[in-house]
Amino acid sequence: MAEEQTSLLLLILADMRRHLLIIGLGGALVLSAFFNIYMTHQTRELITQKDKLSQQKDNLQIEWRNLLIEEHTLDEHSRIRRIAMKKLSMTQASIKQSVLVEL
Repeated sequence: MAEEQTSLLLLILADMRRHLLIIGLGGALVLSAFFNIYMTHQTRELITQKDKLSQQKDNLQIEWRNLLIEEHTLDEHSRIRRIAMKKLSMTQASIKQSVLVEL
């Protein structure tokens, strides 16, 4: 029985040596398939990250537009105050000059 197993092992090894090129190509094919799976996974992760960053960019642009609108609104009030002070010689009323009218 042991001699039969030894000869079977030698037969398998001799057959593998004869078909070494095919075995090598099969191994390369398996490695290539795993590399393809890995690269597909990496690509999907990068696309997900890109989509998150794109959404964050859109949110920041919306916030920037809102801040610009707020800045223009505040600038308009200061412009009116500046024109009133320079051209019309108006000033802010003090507490002593203010009169409270009750209804």
